[in-house]
Amino acid sequence: MNRKLLAKINRALENTKATCMAPVTKEALQKRLTEELDWADADPDRWACIQLLNDVMEKVRSAGIVTSPGFGFLTSSFLLYLTGVTRVNPVEWDLPFSRFIRSFDLGSKIFLETGTGGTEVARQVLKNRDELIIEHEPGQFRVNFLEGNMDSPIEVIIQEYSELDRFPDTIKNGWHRLDEATLRHFGRGTTDGALWFESDKMREWLTDFGPESMSDLVLLNALYWPGRIQLFPEFLRRKLNPDEIPSAGNEAADRILRDTYGILLYQEQALMLQETGFPVDTPFKDLALKGHFVARTMLAVEAIWPRRMKTSLR
Repeated sequence: MNRKLLAKINRALENTKATCMAPVTKEALQKRLTEELDWADADPDRWACIQLLNDVMEKVRSAGIVTSPGFGFLTSSFLLYLTGVTRVNPVEWDLPFSRFIRSFDLGSKIFLETGTGGTEVARQVLKNRDELIIEHEPGQFRVNFLEGNMDSPIEVIIQEYSELDRFPDTIKNGWHRLDEATLRHFGRGTTDGALWFESDKMREWLTDFGPESMSDLVLLNALYWPGRIQLFPEFLRRKLNPDEIPSAGNEAADRILRDTYGILLYQEQALMLQETGFPVDTPFKDLALKGHFVARTMLAVEAIWPRRMKTSLR
């Protein structure tokens, strides 16, 4: 790790300690950082990959191009959050690092979402690096790291997403947190223009469910997916009747499932349950990737945020 990247991580860590929402403690942040540093230090190729992703996203943003708050399994890395590759704090969202390791070690494709023009900026960043990099398809880069033990190349794919062009202020000001005024728009279903929350069915869900937090919005976003839509009535029933939520018979399991009303919904929950020895029968592929939907919901919040003080009769 070079000194510039280390300084960036340290600055971000201090800011995170000051702004992170309760109940996250400094001890929890430090424990997670130590876990990820140990993982990265075990192979120089891992640091090289983190450095590469940081360099690409930093240059894209400095060119005035908006980058997504996160995509896929990248949201489960605290180091990628601290370096600015993602904007989802995995400690705050209870996203275990094991979810990141699971995909990274399998050599999964790494998707980086940018606004219009991101591919060309990334191409310029990557063309003169020490790694062996081949752009085998436009915006798809096969990267072979040369110093460590990674036998297979990493696939870095730049996905230009024109919807991100709507949010130029996020380059300077960052992604806005959900506030009460914005939440009211979601609760009333006045979500036109909010990605993944503007369909008639989702508006109906929002008014019926009455989301009370960002966690509720993430849950609804994750449910609105083929193979999970049919679960909504049971989630709604438990939301409206919290006293009827059954216990898993295990205090740790109940804590892990608390934000999803006692129902296993996320891959991250499954991994945490397995770490406690609690049995998990649901196939991993049938569960939602929570970190991904956190990032997607951040985009929806950003779309609603500018009109948070406006009223609507809808």
